[in-house]
Amino acid sequence: MIYFDNAATTRVYDEAIKTMDKVCGEEYFNPSSTYPGGIAAKKIITEARASVAFALNCSPNAIYFTSCATEANNWALTCGLKNKKGNIVVGSGEHACVYECAKALKSSGVDVRFVPLDSNGIVTPEALYSVMDENTGLVSIMHVSNETGVINDLPALTATAKTISPRCVFHSDGVQAYLKIDNDVLKNGVDLYSLSGHKIGAPKGVGALYISPKLNIRPFIYGGGQESGLRSGTENVAGIAALGVATRIYRERHDNARIVKNRTLLINELKNIPSVKIIAENAPNTGMITSFTALGTKAEIVQTLCAADGVIIGRGSACSSKLSGNRVLSAMGISQKEIDGALRIGLSPETTPEEIIRAVEVIRTNVEKLRGGRIG
Repeated sequence: MIYFDNAATTRVYDEAIKTMDKVCGEEYFNPSSTYPGGIAAKKIITEARASVAFALNCSPNAIYFTSCATEANNWALTCGLKNKKGNIVVGSGEHACVYECAKALKSSGVDVRFVPLDSNGIVTPEALYSVMDENTGLVSIMHVSNETGVINDLPALTATAKTISPRCVFHSDGVQAYLKIDNDVLKNGVDLYSLSGHKIGAPKGVGALYISPKLNIRPFIYGGGQESGLRSGTENVAGIAALGVATRIYRERHDNARIVKNRTLLINELKNIPSVKIIAENAPNTGMITSFTALGTKAEIVQTLCAADGVIIGRGSACSSKLSGNRVLSAMGISQKEIDGALRIGLSPETTPEEIIRAVEVIRTNVEKLRGGRIG
């Protein structure tokens, strides 16, 4: 099998699995307990926190573990607005967990404004400027699009936001950016930054939120006071430990030059298929996600046929794949005809050129079957 849906989830690294097994079988103590076993469990969390903090170039005390990025993003939006005052500005291309949370806040009476995307799916400083004002209290713009892999210019966006409303809190969903591009939170100027474990070889069920030490954010979950009193609940020690290990491994294996070569090869191979169009081809991209549309086909059918041939590819955001249409691609001005055939390929640091060539061969064969009327 060739697995090219790494933007949806990744295979858990063997080293992370071994770490989880050891924690669950031998070091299973409650990290809040004060006897040696509990202290040892707490140390495991501390080491993982340091691993994530190193990747973001921040203090370990600024990292708060969550159950997933959806929780981290909801925490940022619901608790990030200082004194619950001011309007909230959100990108139109955000992941569903941010977009739907923003819609819920809007329904409750909060002044929520959505920033339009350009044709590449990017939020430009000019677009952000057009919807913000001095009363904006929170801005949430994703670092990298989960649909297309395009990169938003965080330093430029945070500078724009802070110029218009110096008191505003800037949040960024960094799920598809974490370890794939420069995640220096200080350089990027963000106050809140979310990440997920299962996008980088850690298991599902663990994520994290960076919270700037300058920010006085409200607790998200009340209880026993874990995570410095901001996110109560007994910690998922095994998952957190695996996230720390996966962070180290992914950083070691991510070769940017190799990623660029793989994406170039992938695009060139895809463009050899008649009527295939690369979405946002020339926009800044991590190299890990490539979206394209095969005109005259139905994406779900191509996806199913490819899976039967041993090639797994995505169809936009996995979290929203059961919904009709594609909100993000529509916001980019892409036609419904193009959206109908839109597919997403998510590579990994381990992807080989041979896998890319074979996968595109399978895609081509199935696209041609559909266009020839032999199926469907």
